Amino acid sequence: MAYIGMRKPQFAPISTPRVDGSAISYGTPIVLGPAVSANVTFDVADNPDYGDDIIQNNDKGVNGYSIALETNDISAAGRAACLGWKKVMSTVTTTNVDHYEVNDGAPPEGGLAYIRVKLPAQSSTRKYEAFFFHCVQCSSGGENASTKQKQITWNHPTINASGIGVYLDSSGEARYFDWMEFDTESAAQSWINGKFGYTPPSQ
Repeated sequence: MAYIGMRKPQFAPISTPRVDGSAISYGTPIVLGPAVSANVTFDVADNPDYGDDIIQNNDKGVNGYSIALETNDISAAGRAACLGWKKVMSTVTTTNVDHYEVNDGAPPEGGLAYIRVKLPAQSSTRKYEAFFFHCVQCSSGGENASTKQKQITWNHPTINASGIGVYLDSSGEARYFDWMEFDTESAAQSWINGKFGYTPPSQ
C-alpha cells in the first residue's frame, strides 16, 4: 500500500454552541486551498499502574491531537473562517472590504476534513480515505516571504490545528475524528458533506 495524494482540506465553523451529548451543527464548509500535506500527531496517555513489580493496568487512551496542515495557498475567506481574521470595512464606504485584521481573539471552533488517496498493494485501483475531525481550533503557522533569486523558493502557508474531544451522544465517550474509505473521490466528498450537514447547491 502507498499513499499517493491528498486533496481538499475543508473547514466549517461550528454554527451553534456545542452541547455535550448532542450532534454538532456546522456552517458552510470552505476549501482552505490546494492540499500539500497534513500531519496528525496524537497525545496518548501513558499511566502504568504497577503491582508485583510489573504493570497491572495502563491508560493508553487518546487525550487529544494536533494537525500540521500545509496548503499551496489559503483564501481570504479561509483565513477568516478558520483563523478568525476579521474583515475591517472601509471608513469611506460600507460596500468594500478595506483589509483583514488579526487581533487577540480566540479562533473559532470548527470541523476539519480532507481526502487522502492511496494505492493498495498489488492493485492499480485507487482508494479514497475521508478524514473528518469533529472539533478543532486553528492558528497560523506563520507568514513567510522571500525575494526571488536564481531559483524560486516556494513558500507555502501552514495552519496548526488543536483537536478537541467532543461528546456527541449519551455514550460518555469523547470523540475526536471519523474515517471512512471509498472507491471514488466523489463518494468520499459526499460522506464529508454529510458529516458537515451540508448539501451542495445543484449545478
